[in-house]
Amino acid sequence: MGMVWQNLRYGLRVLLKSPGFTLVTILTLALGIGANTAIFSVVYAALLRPLPFRQPEKLVTIGEARQQPSKFGQESSYPDFLDWRKTAKSFQSLAGFSGDGFMMAGNGSSKLVLAAQVTPNFFSTLGVKPLLGRDFVGGEDKPDGPHVALLSYGMWRTEFGADPGIIGRAIRLDDQSVIIVGILPRGFEFAPARSAPLWVPMHLGEDLATRRNLRWMRTIGRLAPGVSLAQAQAEMNGINSQLAREHPKENSSTFVVMGSLRDSIVGQIRPLLLVLFGAVGFVLLIACANVANLFMTRSIGRRKEFAIRAALGGSRGNLVAQMLAESLLLSCCGAAVGLVGAKWGVDFLITALPETQLNSMPYLRDAGTNLPVLAFLCGITLLTGIVFGLAPGLAVSRSQVGSLLKDESLGSTNASHARLRNAFVVAEIAISLALLAGAGLMLRSLRALLHQNPGFEARNVLTFAVNLPDASYPGDKTYPFDNPSALRFERQFTEKLRSLPGVEGAASVDSIPLTGNGGTIRFVVEGRTTAAGQEDECDIRGSGGGYFSTMKIPLAAGRYFDNAADTPQAPRAVIVNQSFVKSYFPGENPVGKRIRFTFDSRQPFRQIVGVVGDVLEDDLASPAPAVIYTANSQSPSSFINLVVRTSGEPAAFVGSSQAALREMDQQLSLIRPRTMEEIADQSPSVFLRRYPSYLIGSFAGLALVLAMVGLYGLISYTVLLRTREIGIRMALGAQRRDILRLVLGQGIGSAIAGVGIGIAAALGLTRLMTSLLFGVTPNDGFTFASVAVLLVLVAMAACAIPVRRATRVDPLVALRHE
Repeated sequence: MGMVWQNLRYGLRVLLKSPGFTLVTILTLALGIGANTAIFSVVYAALLRPLPFRQPEKLVTIGEARQQPSKFGQESSYPDFLDWRKTAKSFQSLAGFSGDGFMMAGNGSSKLVLAAQVTPNFFSTLGVKPLLGRDFVGGEDKPDGPHVALLSYGMWRTEFGADPGIIGRAIRLDDQSVIIVGILPRGFEFAPARSAPLWVPMHLGEDLATRRNLRWMRTIGRLAPGVSLAQAQAEMNGINSQLAREHPKENSSTFVVMGSLRDSIVGQIRPLLLVLFGAVGFVLLIACANVANLFMTRSIGRRKEFAIRAALGGSRGNLVAQMLAESLLLSCCGAAVGLVGAKWGVDFLITALPETQLNSMPYLRDAGTNLPVLAFLCGITLLTGIVFGLAPGLAVSRSQVGSLLKDESLGSTNASHARLRNAFVVAEIAISLALLAGAGLMLRSLRALLHQNPGFEARNVLTFAVNLPDASYPGDKTYPFDNPSALRFERQFTEKLRSLPGVEGAASVDSIPLTGNGGTIRFVVEGRTTAAGQEDECDIRGSGGGYFSTMKIPLAAGRYFDNAADTPQAPRAVIVNQSFVKSYFPGENPVGKRIRFTFDSRQPFRQIVGVVGDVLEDDLASPAPAVIYTANSQSPSSFINLVVRTSGEPAAFVGSSQAALREMDQQLSLIRPRTMEEIADQSPSVFLRRYPSYLIGSFAGLALVLAMVGLYGLISYTVLLRTREIGIRMALGAQRRDILRLVLGQGIGSAIAGVGIGIAAALGLTRLMTSLLFGVTPNDGFTFASVAVLLVLVAMAACAIPVRRATRVDPLVALRHE
């Protein structure tokens, strides 16, 4: 320990004598260590930190899918859920949930509050107990059960001032009195339900509670002690087979899908974070290589010191220990500065996330410095100090003492030092190329995505929703698909919107394109024999009259919906898109053909009256699905999405649209007004390309600068070492172009070697990004060629000043100096 302390004290004195070298080294390390710490903070919060539930590794999600899995493969029907809960032995408990929303009255106005419906045992399944009040109890989910709710901690503080007296008080939700029975604990977030601030028991009507083919709720389960996920999956497969035999019409073509709760949360973001973590790790490697080169260069000036220490009995281990002590001191200082930068970096990373992404990954809001992050910081600091200090230390310790004592000139530098410094620079260039290739592929993917034709004109379109309270706009209790009051409101409101100055069109639709919020429907084609349970299935959307013309979706055949013709009393009409025609009527004209939905025996046949162009319903990266459009004028809904095409900036029409709504009903408000371009810009598919594009691009830019600084330093020092040689060459008749070729050749040779190694490495590494790419392959030749040319050009620029200095060497001065 005494020797360690002595090495540290001496190393500190040596570093203080070279403030320029010390400052540059600390800043270089701070960039690499700080960036890695920031990314690890996010990775830990998203992928490694245990979920805030009791024994979260025991929690799983369960759903149902068709034999051809689709994006709607995670929901289940309530009758199936009841059968699972009664039969399955692999679970301690099973609970269900579904998204919801209410208009909450307060201060003379109302606003939309996101909510979740749950079975009474939902929170006990998670292992969560209310902070105040009580949990839901059995019977509160019955249709005639009491109307109660639990508040999230955040909503309790923001909406009710953290008043403990709120327990037992009533609030108004959709004109219904609801009693607050409990407050959820601070920090509780349930990402699959978008971290809803309000929780209510399921009040199941007859339709939702009894229809086995209506899959609308999501299920979570807690595995029983000693039961693995694979064992539970095997049991559920057996139960599903039994249900298929008992209910062939509803269950013969479904299977059970299961996965861990964490996997359902992290989803697509896992590969994104791992790619970012790998990219920032490369930046740290380049920083280490740069600092190692600085150490190598600096050690040349200390050759006499090392030789004398060795001559006086200092062992090779002592010399290596001294170099490691200095490198670890620098690494610790770089880590201290990097920790401050990491805090800013985490704030930037989280701030850059769209609100929709944060709602689906709420645990990222708590990303920051904690014990695991500090442990990572300590580990990476130690590793960094060893990485960039060990190689120079070993190189110095191998120097021949006698030769160093006899000749201290720069020209006698050990050739192995030069080879090692050159290897560091080649490695930096290779890593930079891999990062630049990744950034180039992501940018090309983003460009291809943003230039994707969505099937409609997105410019100058405003979207928002209106929720009609059931108490004020009741539907038909005997047949829930009819709601005359909602239909009247929708027609009157769209007419009022169309009359506003600057509005070119307005219409309703039950799901805004690019949001992926629609559903699917099973159907049969008239005249085709279909076995029970084997019906075709595709997406379904409800749209109002004028929707297709407002969105500028082209008509391929037939006609659009017409409110005057497609009345509730008229025969049911549907419109299909071209993908539907390709899938179910290839080579035929579907106009005039009839289909029937099979979810309810009372469903009539519906005539196809038109064919429209394909629309990207889910997001810009997903192909257009086959879609059936129904007429809202024949089956209205109390939750209405509207699209408004304007002649100017659509955001400027929010105020006039709100005023028009208040003229219709004072208690209503626009829900989440957004432009169509905002929806496209903030969609998950765009986020998954834009976010890593900018970050990897930033890392690649930083790596390129570090690599070029390393190359500049290598060539500059080479010129300095070979000044006497250059002088002799010029004295013997060498021309400036010969010197230019000599010096520039080394720099370009290092760059070409780095480019070659980098291309070979990048061809393998970019395959790990396949799930993040769109419209471009991992081995895209244009991207690799462009990056390679860029690196060579930048390398030539980095060599320019040293080369210029070499060609201006005065032979007489060089020889006299030597």
